[in-house]
Amino acid sequence: MSLGYLLASLPMLAPDRAPQITREAFVSACESALSVKDAAAAAVLVAGDAAPSDHPYVCQWRALESAIAGAVGQRRLAKRGGNVGNYTAPETTACPVWLLRSVASAFESAPDPLAREEALMRVYWTAADELAGFDPMSKGQIFAYAVRLRLALNKAARDATVGAERLEAALPAQTL
Repeated sequence: MSLGYLLASLPMLAPDRAPQITREAFVSACESALSVKDAAAAAVLVAGDAAPSDHPYVCQWRALESAIAGAVGQRRLAKRGGNVGNYTAPETTACPVWLLRSVASAFESAPDPLAREEALMRVYWTAADELAGFDPMSKGQIFAYAVRLRLALNKAARDATVGAERLEAALPAQTL
């Protein structure tokens, strides 16, 4: 299978819809169309694990993901009244200005935590697209797809009932 065929055969992903492909099917398709190193990188990205990888896209994505997480952490600290003035992010996690603004916008425009998480997911989604570059037939598109697929699968796995049960278990019992 060629790279072009792989790109053409993958179902479209959208942040607001459950994906029509499983993690396993994506990894299998990558293994048949990409080099061993590139297929392994796609597998690491779709799994979202911390498996060691020296693949350039994985390294770039991890640095960008870390930078976004740092910006989110700063916003959450500021929202709780913490002093972010003394916080300095490590140099390896420099965040582009447009991403900082996107994170700020997610916090300012989202009225509740769930809406904020949806907005933040779109920040990660956009960052993966930006990192892929402009060539629609490049391997970068496959790697960005892997990240977007992980985001979509994680969102599809959310369950309000399970979330409510976990919240109840985490809250201390009220005594009357």
